[in-house]
Amino acid sequence: MPHIDSTRTPEGRRARSAQTQLPFFFGLVYVAVVVAVVEPSILVMPISLFGFALGVVATVLAMFVPWERFAPIAVAALDVVAVTLLRAEITRVLPGVILLAIFPMTWAAYAFGGAGLTLVAGGSVAMLTFRFVYDGAWPQSFAGWANVTSLPLVIVALAVMAFLAARRLGHRGRQLSRANQAQTEALADAQDAEALVTGILDTVAAGVAFYDEEGRLEVANAAAHEMAHASGFRLDEPPYAGENVLAADRVSRIPPDEQFIPRALRGEVIRAHLAWLGPPEAQMAVLASSNQLHRRDGSVQGTVVVAHDVTELADAIEVREQFLRTVSHELRTPLTSVTGFLSLIDDAVGPHDPKLRSYVDVVNRRAADLLDRIEDLVSATRVEGALRLCVVDIRQIVDAAARRVSKLAEQQSTPVHVRGASVARAHADREKLENAIAELLTNALKFGEPEAPITVTCDAGDERVRVSVANDGPGLSHAELRRVFDRFYRTAHARSRAVQGFGLGLTRVRTIVHAHEGRIHIESAPGARTTVTVDLPAAPAPS
Repeated sequence: MPHIDSTRTPEGRRARSAQTQLPFFFGLVYVAVVVAVVEPSILVMPISLFGFALGVVATVLAMFVPWERFAPIAVAALDVVAVTLLRAEITRVLPGVILLAIFPMTWAAYAFGGAGLTLVAGGSVAMLTFRFVYDGAWPQSFAGWANVTSLPLVIVALAVMAFLAARRLGHRGRQLSRANQAQTEALADAQDAEALVTGILDTVAAGVAFYDEEGRLEVANAAAHEMAHASGFRLDEPPYAGENVLAADRVSRIPPDEQFIPRALRGEVIRAHLAWLGPPEAQMAVLASSNQLHRRDGSVQGTVVVAHDVTELADAIEVREQFLRTVSHELRTPLTSVTGFLSLIDDAVGPHDPKLRSYVDVVNRRAADLLDRIEDLVSATRVEGALRLCVVDIRQIVDAAARRVSKLAEQQSTPVHVRGASVARAHADREKLENAIAELLTNALKFGEPEAPITVTCDAGDERVRVSVANDGPGLSHAELRRVFDRFYRTAHARSRAVQGFGLGLTRVRTIVHAHEGRIHIESAPGARTTVTVDLPAAPAPS
């Protein structure tokens, strides 16, 4: 059965009347025409006229009177009474007049639940009995009863079916309403979550963009759009790369497919990739990182890209580097002259004046120390050159580094023991790697306990080569371990003991190790043994 509008409003009343009452009214007109043609005398009988009049009144009430405010079922009841009255006489010429009751009864059963079924039951009994009461004659056989009850029973059955359909429809309607309510609440929650995420992203002092598994932009904050605009591209339009993206040297342009968003969308995990964005007159430095997000089943959900604006930090570092270069140059130039004149004085001092000779030796040693410190400052500002890689034996490099520090070790009566694999092959720059290991040994001698042995261990595997330098000493706290590779950082122990140096040694070691695609790790605790491990890719064994 078509859906019947049950809302108690004027619009609902008119819609319901068009669906239920107008078909009944047209049925009345049809019956009146048929009776007028076949037996006009029946049409003018009082009971027939009253039945037709009652049907017309019910139709007018249904269309124009706001009965929806009071008792909507009353219209259906008037229709049933009208059919009951018409059936008294018209059945003689048109037995099917009872079919008009289908409209109000199915409507009542469908729209009014239990009250509608009560109307159906009462109306059926009234339609069956009123005619016999009106005629004063009842059926005298089973066939007669069957004949007069068949159509009413069919109408009742249709009404019951309409009632059951309405019950099912109401149940499904309530389910749909609950589902719709849940969806509405879920949509509201999703919109709140989206607003929250957007607010958080716009608050974060970094550019953040998220792409789905197909590489389509899902969400990005304002900072990310600004960075993309400065670079000359849009975050939501491939190839997600622009012309104004430079490498760390601020000169070399990064090819489009090597810029961080295309790399991230290819699945690369990026950590702190430095790039300069924007035209030369308005460049910004960014540190970009990316990672893929996965669902519980392991499938890729998308890729998140984060870029931090580090322009102020980069400018500050550049100012510091320029200052170091300037200071180093300004100190080295006069000191070179001083050492030159010291050489002349040294040559002029004869063996007959040992006291003056000792003074000159002290000045020479201190000038040499000062030159070493200046060289440290210069190296801090020097860009490491390209590696000259070849297959080397790490054990030989370790032995060479141990020989370089042997004089300092003898002065401190500290033995250096080299153990482990006799052969450990790797692709490396021999000179730089030897410098790095010598620096580790020098640190162990400077900061370790005097006369406590230093152990250097070489381990060779199929894929990795490891060199560990271990010594006993004051150890490092957790806070010191976090900063020990920072340039110019010196521990409290180094400052208290006035150990010479600028805190650049471990910084240089880490730079060299990372240039070899290796890793460096320190294990230590206050008062415990300190172990520094360098991990490098191994070279394949010769065939």
